[in-house]
Order: sequence, then C-alpha cells, then structure tokens
Amino acid sequence: MKKLLLLPALGLLFSLTPPLIRAEGDQPKPEKPQHEDTELEKSMDILGKAWRKLRKQADDPTKNASSLELMATIQAAAQENLKYTPDLAKDIPAEKRDKFIAGYQEKMKELIAAFEQLTAHFKANENPAAVALIAKIGTMQKEGHKEYKRPE
Repeated sequence: MKKLLLLPALGLLFSLTPPLIRAEGDQPKPEKPQHEDTELEKSMDILGKAWRKLRKQADDPTKNASSLELMATIQAAAQENLKYTPDLAKDIPAEKRDKFIAGYQEKMKELIAAFEQLTAHFKANENPAAVALIAKIGTMQKEGHKEYKRPE
C-alpha cells in the first residue's frame, strides 16, 4: 500500500524539478543587452504600429475613415522623425556625417511625400491605388532601414 502512494509522489516531484541534463540544442539563449531607446526609435515605434494596422485594412473602403486617422498618426510621427538623427550617425566619420544626416532627412522627406499621396488615395476612396502605394512605401522603408538603421 505504501508503494502505491509513493509512486505518484515521486512522479510529481520529478515533474516539478528542472532537467539536470540538457540536449545540445536546448541551451538557453543569452539575453540581448538592453539599451535605452532613442527619441527616433520611440517615434518610429509609434509610426510602425500605426503602419502595420493600416496595411491590414487598406483594401477595405469601409475603413477609410480609420485609415485616415492612422495616416494622421503616421504623418505626425514622420514629421517628428525629421528632427532626429539616426543613432548610426555616431559611427560615421566626422567628414561624412553631415552627408549621412542630409541623406536621412531627404529619405524622410520622400517618405512624407508618399504618405501625403497615400492620404489623398484614402480621401478619394482609391483603395487599390492605396494598396499599390503601400507596397512601394514598404520598399522605401526597407531601403531606408538598411542604410540608416543600426543592425540589431
């Protein structure tokens, strides 16, 4: 009788203890070092969240009012981003830094102009055109991040 009671207790004990031996691929991943987000990163995060929502609903004309609200958030964040310098600029030699920053600001201005076009498409209920422009803006964003964002 005692043996029957002891077996479930042992099973419970072993299920609660961590394994002592790990498989070779089971090693815990080291945590990434934490850093303080820059003002640019915070603003880009706001823009990114609104952008992801917008992309999901852009083809639905019944959501154009919501899309225009998201565009207002996106455009405000993009304008804010013009004031900031990418953190990567610290790594650029001093003699090339001004050109780097000017290039970043030019790309942001191009993006802002595309956002203005996108807003016009939503106002005119031109959702297929908006979806096509969103794809182009996505390409612009990838190129800009490749050039101006610090690799993670």
